[in-house]
Amino acid sequence: MPRYESWFRPWLDDPGPWPVWQMTPEEETAAAGLLREAVEPTCGQLKKTYGCEADTFGARDLVRQLADTAGATERLFRTALAIAAVDHYRARVTPRPPEPGGETNPVNRARWSRLQPFLMTRLTDCLRTNAEPALACCAISGRVAEQWISEAQLRHQLKQQLLDSDLFDSVEVSLDLKLPVPGGDAWLHGETAKTLATLRESLARRQPGVIEVLRDPATTPAAVQVLVVYRLEAAEDGWTTLACYDPAAEDGRCRLRLRQRGKRFVIRTQPASETLSAVSGLRLMDLTPARPPLFGLRRWLRWVLPWGALWYVKRRCLIWLHRKRSEKLVHEAK
Repeated sequence: MPRYESWFRPWLDDPGPWPVWQMTPEEETAAAGLLREAVEPTCGQLKKTYGCEADTFGARDLVRQLADTAGATERLFRTALAIAAVDHYRARVTPRPPEPGGETNPVNRARWSRLQPFLMTRLTDCLRTNAEPALACCAISGRVAEQWISEAQLRHQLKQQLLDSDLFDSVEVSLDLKLPVPGGDAWLHGETAKTLATLRESLARRQPGVIEVLRDPATTPAAVQVLVVYRLEAAEDGWTTLACYDPAAEDGRCRLRLRQRGKRFVIRTQPASETLSAVSGLRLMDLTPARPPLFGLRRWLRWVLPWGALWYVKRRCLIWLHRKRSEKLVHEAK
């Protein structure tokens, strides 16, 4: 059974929760502005790719609607936490969770004063690079037909044009239509398959990936669930299991199970959501690495000790101990 795994773990790399997160009016305006800036390029690309079909079922209207609803502060904070968790892992830095006492603790205030600007910068970078593909993904999967060019209609148009040219007395037109770009479920299948292939390559190098879980855009805002995938297991029965870090989950963990049926993916979440619509696909987010702020001794002695090697050795030991403890609990339960 193929298994691809990084050293990322939710219980080690979760940088939150920070209940003091509050976006200032200027930050909210900036985030909304980035989403609005992505609307026209996205609509233009849809028009260029699908022509008049971009408006037949309201794909471009959906882009404008999603841009107005995707900027909820809570969703943006969860996205920032997922990105920050991966940044800490890539930099081989263990995040410092908040100490007891909340805002009344001066240690928390000092850490938050440096962490909050980092989270906002990473969130801004994410919106700048991912807003357009995220909006386009929702519009194509939800508002563009899979066979968006009608073969019968195209055959009729070609036949009529040839007859109107007065070059032929009678015409019979046969077509083997292959769309340059699919739409609907076919496009979503290709995007999900590409995401899984990239995750395998990334996890083979011990690097986790950040994905957006795609749901029905008519009932679910864009980027409502952003996850960090740190393990992929492919079973003999055809099911693929993704172990993920979910900033919205109480323990930070969730699983996705996928199986291909024909030209579709069946995707199930564990635990299942009672409020969100069913998962329809996955999209890999494009993120550039960034170094998180450092605290404690590592901040002042970053060039003195081999911190990366120490992080690696400690991480291996903690994961080994956690696995042995889990195996013991399972054995005692039996």
